[in-house]
Amino acid sequence: MEIRQPASSNVGLSTGKKADAAQGVAPEKTSSAQNAGESSTVTVTDSALKLLQIEKTLAEIPGFDAEKVASIKQALSDGSYTINTDSIAEKLISFEQDLA
Repeated sequence: MEIRQPASSNVGLSTGKKADAAQGVAPEKTSSAQNAGESSTVTVTDSALKLLQIEKTLAEIPGFDAEKVASIKQALSDGSYTINTDSIAEKLISFEQDLA
């Protein structure tokens, strides 16, 4: 099976024929057809490639910063932790605007 990156105009999977599921072909018939010498081509969309890159990037990021968590815990315990409500409000507004 060949896997190709798409041209900018290609979207979805391309096998040169309708998808087997859309044709109602049972999985066992599909595998026997492939064993008979038919080849398939799978095209991966740009969106799928971007999602794959994001997934790889997220996998490299540590789950949390233990030192930062410890320092916030300490600040909460001794009462020195301050909350910047203006910054929080600005970020919430920005987030809402990005969703629109």
